[in-house]
Amino acid sequence: MAYYPKNKIKTNLTTDGKEYLLVSTLTSYSGFYYKLYNGEAYTGKFPGDGENELLTPIIQGITQPSPQSLTTTSLPPLYPTEKDYKNGMFTRYFSKKRNEYLFEELTKDQYDALNNPKNVMFTLYQPFFIKWMLTGEAQTVADFNFYSIKNAEEKEKVLGLNEFLKMNYLQYYKR
Repeated sequence: MAYYPKNKIKTNLTTDGKEYLLVSTLTSYSGFYYKLYNGEAYTGKFPGDGENELLTPIIQGITQPSPQSLTTTSLPPLYPTEKDYKNGMFTRYFSKKRNEYLFEELTKDQYDALNNPKNVMFTLYQPFFIKWMLTGEAQTVADFNFYSIKNAEEKEKVLGLNEFLKMNYLQYYKR
C-alpha cells in the first residue's frame, strides 16, 4: 500500500453512482472513494480499504463504450507511406489498456482523439507512440527498433509491447 501525504489525497468521499464508472467493468459506481493529487479516483475510503479499483468520471453526452467494442479488430493498422520510406522512418501509435496487458495499434487520428484527457477512453487507455526505422542496414534498423520499443516500455511503463509486436524489429523494413 502506497503512502500519500495528507495534501496529496482526499479520503472518505462518496458518490451516488452518477459521477464515476469502474474502469474494469465500465459500470457505474456508488459508494466510498478516494481521490489522489493527480485526479485519479479509486474505490474505498482510503488506500488499502479492500480492493481499490480505478474509477473514471462519467462525462455527460458521451456514450460509454461496451467492452465488446474494444477488440483489436476494431482498429485498423497503420502502414508506412512512400514518403515515410523516403524519410527512412515513421511514427507508430499505440494504446495500452491501463489495467491489462492489452495493446492496440492506432492511426494518427485515433491517437489524437484518445490522447484528449476529456475523452472517457483516456482514463481507460494509455496512448503512446514510438519512432520506427524503415530503411538502412538491417542490423542497424533492428537495433534502432529494438531500443525504440525498450525505451517506450520503460518511459511509458507499457511492459509487454515487445511481445505484442512479436519482437519483429524488421517489420515494414525495405533495403
